[in-house]
Amino acid sequence: MIGALVAGLTQAAFAADQLCRVNYVIPYAEQCKFEHDSIKKDGSLRNVENAFASCNRAQDVANDCLSSKDRQIHAIAVSAMYRSVSQQADIAMFASQYSVAETLLREKLSLLETAAKEARPGERGIPVERAAIARDLASAHAGECTEAASAAAGSEHGLAHARKFDELGTLLETKFLNYTKCAQMEPSPGQRAYIQYAALVALEESGRADQAAGKHDEANSAYRACLDGVAHALPDAAGQTKRYLGALTLVCQGRMSGKFGVDQPQPLGSLDAPPQSRNVPK
Repeated sequence: MIGALVAGLTQAAFAADQLCRVNYVIPYAEQCKFEHDSIKKDGSLRNVENAFASCNRAQDVANDCLSSKDRQIHAIAVSAMYRSVSQQADIAMFASQYSVAETLLREKLSLLETAAKEARPGERGIPVERAAIARDLASAHAGECTEAASAAAGSEHGLAHARKFDELGTLLETKFLNYTKCAQMEPSPGQRAYIQYAALVALEESGRADQAAGKHDEANSAYRACLDGVAHALPDAAGQTKRYLGALTLVCQGRMSGKFGVDQPQPLGSLDAPPQSRNVPK
C-alpha cells in the first residue's frame, strides 16, 4: 500500500532530489493504466492482483516527486499520482475490497484538495471531481454494508438444519432489512437494483421459513412484499440483474399459488451469482 500522502508532501527537498526520477513517473503511470484496463478483459484474481500492484508502484514513484521544488515536476507528480490512485481504487472496488477502496478514495480526495490549492481560481473541474469522489465513497460504503449484512446472517444454515423455522424467519427478515438499507446507500442505479435483489432473495427465504413453520399468512405477506419489491427494483435493473428479478417473480408467485413447495425449486442463492458480487452492469 502506498505511503501516507502527508509524509510525501513534507519530505525535505534534498530527499526528493535524491529519490525523484521524473523520467519514470509517466511510464509507471501508463503501466498502471494498461493494467487497470486489462481487468475488463481478464478479471482473474491473479490479473487483478497484478494490476493493483502495478498502480501501487506507480504511486510510489510519483510520491517521490511530489515535494519537488520544480513546479512542473510537482504538477506532473500530482497528476500521475491522482490518476494512479483513481485506477487503484477502481481495481479495489472491482475486487470487492471496499475498505481498501475507501482508503484510496480518501487519499484521492486529499490529492484533489492539494491540486485545488494550486489550480486557477474558478477551476470548474475541481467540483465535478469532488462530486464524483463523493459518489464513489457512497458506493464503497454500500459495499461495506453488504459485507456486514452477509456476515451477520451466517447462522441461517444452522437454523435451517436444526429446523428452527421461527428463528430462521426472523433472521432472514433482518437480513432483508439490512440489505435494503445497503441498497439505499448505493448511488449507482444498476448496483442499487442488484443489492435490492439480494434483499428480496432473503425476503423470499423468510417467507419459505414461515411456510415451513406453518405461518401461511406471514409467508404470503412476505411473498407479496417480494413481488412489490421486484416491481420497485426493475426500472433500475439491467443485464443479469433483470433476469434474476424475473426469476424471483416466478418463484414468489409460485410459492403463493402452491405451484412450488417449501423447498422447490432450489433456493435462488444456489443458482445465481452470490449477492455480494459487484461484477454486474451499472
